[in-house]
Amino acid sequence: MAIPNGRRTAEGFRRLIAFADAVVAIALTLLVLPLAEIGKELGGDTTVPAVFSDHSGEIIGFLISFFVIWVLWRNHHGTIEYFESYDWVLLELHLVWLLSIVVLPFATVLMSGNGLKWAGAFYVAVLLVSVTTLVAMGEWGRRHRALLATGPDVDEWVASAPDVGTVVALVVALVGSLVVPQWGTWWLVVLFLAGPADKILAALRHSRRE
Repeated sequence: MAIPNGRRTAEGFRRLIAFADAVVAIALTLLVLPLAEIGKELGGDTTVPAVFSDHSGEIIGFLISFFVIWVLWRNHHGTIEYFESYDWVLLELHLVWLLSIVVLPFATVLMSGNGLKWAGAFYVAVLLVSVTTLVAMGEWGRRHRALLATGPDVDEWVASAPDVGTVVALVVALVGSLVVPQWGTWWLVVLFLAGPADKILAALRHSRRE
C-alpha cells in the first residue's frame, strides 16, 4: 500500500504519540507476566519472604526494567513536547525506539535467568539503541525547526547540547559487559557517570567556540 509522503497533519502527529504511549504501556505490562507465572506455581506452604528470596533475580529485574522504561518514556515525552509536527525520519526513528521498548521485557527475562552469558550485554545494547534513538530525535528536531513549536523555551532547548553523556556511558557499559560478562547489570552503574560526561563534553564545545 502506498503511503503519501507529503501529508503531515496535527492529527497524524497525535496518533503517532498515542501509538507510542500505548506500546510503552503494553511493554510495562509485559514485564510483570513472569512474576504472575511465579505466583501460579506457589504452594500453600510457601511464604512471601521465601518467594522474594527464591525469585530475587526476577523481582529485581522487573523493578529495574520498570524504572528504565519509565525513564525512557519520560525522556521521550520531554523531547516530543518541543515538536508540533513530524516527517518520515521522525516516524522511522519512532519505529526503532519502539522496537527497543518492546524488546526490553524479553531482555529482562534473559537477564533474570540463571547466569545466562551475554544477557547483561544484550540488555545494555537494547538500552543503547533506545537512548541513541531518543538523542537522534532531539537532534533531528534541532536541525529541522519547521517540525518544532515556537517560543523562547523552544529556542532555549534548541540551543542546549544533546544528552550524549548517557550514550557514552552505555557504550562503556556495553564494552565492559562484553569483556567481563559475569558482572551482568552491575555495569549499569556506569550511568552515574553520564552527568559528568555531559559537563565535560559541554566544556569542550564551549572551548571550541571560543
